[in-house]
Amino acid sequence: MNIKEILITIFALVLVGCGAKRNMQWASVKMEPVHALASDLSKATICEVYRVDDSYPKEQKIQNGGNLHGYTVISNAIPLSKQSRNVLSRILTNADTYFRHSVRPDCLFRPGVAFHFTERNIKVDLLVCFSCNELRFYLDGEIVGNSHFKSHEFLKFTKKLFPDDKKIQSLK
Repeated sequence: MNIKEILITIFALVLVGCGAKRNMQWASVKMEPVHALASDLSKATICEVYRVDDSYPKEQKIQNGGNLHGYTVISNAIPLSKQSRNVLSRILTNADTYFRHSVRPDCLFRPGVAFHFTERNIKVDLLVCFSCNELRFYLDGEIVGNSHFKSHEFLKFTKKLFPDDKKIQSLK
């Protein structure tokens, strides 16, 4: 191989690598198992969603539910269908779902929805705050990533999951 061929090969590898990175929102090593599972939720042995009390801390009205990362769960788990898993995977892996360079809103994170995915020993919780349009990813109980998202498709999907929830349906 001559120098020109080596440079062309390196350039091609860099371009391919950059294209692959664009589909991943996070480059963190801790996020790799989360991204791998979120990329194909059909592989998850458990894939469910919960409603979480998104009241301000001093306004918490519901105290009898379970607890998830300090937030009160106010519904039973709703298992996601194969179609819903595919839609959620598509939303989570679409680079256009996320804001890349935005100023964080001055907003208290109050998730209203929590997704839970499990595959073998990987346990992922995704908490979604529609007030801030913020996502927090937990891996085995530890926050490993967060991002702000463009809510239209995510919100539309969530409204389908909770058709009788007045608070979710009122979100814009």
